[in-house]
Amino acid sequence: MITRTIAIVTACTNADGTPAFAFNEVEATQDQIDNGIHFYLAEADLLLAGHEPPFIHFDELESPPFLHPAVRRHLGISTDDDTHVLAEEFLHVPSH
Repeated sequence: MITRTIAIVTACTNADGTPAFAFNEVEATQDQIDNGIHFYLAEADLLLAGHEPPFIHFDELESPPFLHPAVRRHLGISTDDDTHVLAEEFLHVPSH
C-alpha cells in the first residue's frame, strides 16, 4: 500500500481543560484518508501528547484554503517539517 503524508490542524483541549490548537502530519493510504482513518491516527498522537477531546480536525484537503498556511506561518513550521506543534494562542486578532 502506498502512503502519503497529510497535514491536520486540530482544535482540542489540554489536560487542564484549556483550549489549544495542534498541528500533526500523519502517514495514511488514500483509502484511509477517504474513510477518515487519518483523523484517528492524528487523535492517537494527540492523546499521547496529553491533549483531550473534543477533537475538531481540519485536514489539508478539506480545510479553508487559508487555514494550514496561516497556522504554519504562525507556528513557524516549514512545509517539510514532520512534527506535532501546540499553539496556546492561535492567530490573535487585535480588537478595535
